[in-house]
Amino acid sequence: MVMKNNKAFTLVELLLAMSLTILVGGILYLMQSTGMSTVKKGTTQLLLTSEIRNNMERMVADIRNSKEVLEVKPDSIKLRVYKYTPEKPEPGEDALVTITYELEKVGRRHVLWRTENRENPLKLMSLEQIDDKIFFPYFESYDKASAVGWSYFPFDMISNDSGQRKKISFIQIRLKFIQQSESAELVTSANLRPATSIIRQPSWKFR
Repeated sequence: MVMKNNKAFTLVELLLAMSLTILVGGILYLMQSTGMSTVKKGTTQLLLTSEIRNNMERMVADIRNSKEVLEVKPDSIKLRVYKYTPEKPEPGEDALVTITYELEKVGRRHVLWRTENRENPLKLMSLEQIDDKIFFPYFESYDKASAVGWSYFPFDMISNDSGQRKKISFIQIRLKFIQQSESAELVTSANLRPATSIIRQPSWKFR
């Protein structure tokens, strides 16, 4: 009588193999999912910061071309700005326009508007949340302790002294926002060139 040696996997071995397969598959899926999430997170943040940086550059350009600050609050600012055009590369008083930046909550979102004179407001950005402390103005004043004779001082937006407001020549812009569970903060600053020239050279006149 010939004995046949039939080899096969036992039930325990099959269950163990299936468990290992499921475990390895789960780890691979988790790694892929985490990787995709990280890429998506980085892409979202990059696009957001790029868009907001472009809008900040626009604000900086307006501030640099401003003659004076008319009103300023943590979440809004109104400026008198020299508008440069190819026809007027060196604009005078007749080229002044009033530009306002204002943060507003619309529904569940925060919207930053830009308005020129009385034209329709332009929506610069609309995000889930934008911190309402955006503008930090500073004015120049005499300082005997300074080597140059003057220093920057924080402008008190509560007392809103008109004399100090006319001397504002430096503004810090800080945009802190949250979008799709991602948060970021961008900070920059700009000098009001015409205002700085008047303060440091009182005899200088605009054309």
